[in-house]
Amino acid sequence: MGRKLMGRTELDRVSEIFKALSETTRLLILRELKDGTMSVGELVARLDTSQANISKQLKTLHDAGLLERNKSGNTVYYSIKEPMVLDMCKLVCDKLNRDSSADGGIHFEL
Repeated sequence: MGRKLMGRTELDRVSEIFKALSETTRLLILRELKDGTMSVGELVARLDTSQANISKQLKTLHDAGLLERNKSGNTVYYSIKEPMVLDMCKLVCDKLNRDSSADGGIHFEL
């Protein structure tokens, strides 16, 4: 089977995933969710920011197809839908660790 380069439409989709990962609060949310499902309220308490901000960032991650959302009564729970997002973050952390090791720096982990 031959390979085909992505067109603009497909590259736009790739770009949207990278955009979803380009905000610090979203990365903090992913770090909290890597060990399992959490409610919006739990994320607000752990990340010390407003519910409005957490909800906005969760929507961006969900719209990018990276998170799954489930509602139970009045509570909304989020979990990582696409585990490859953690692999992508690990690749970036590995790069930072390579850069840092030359200086005897700290070890980065999501």
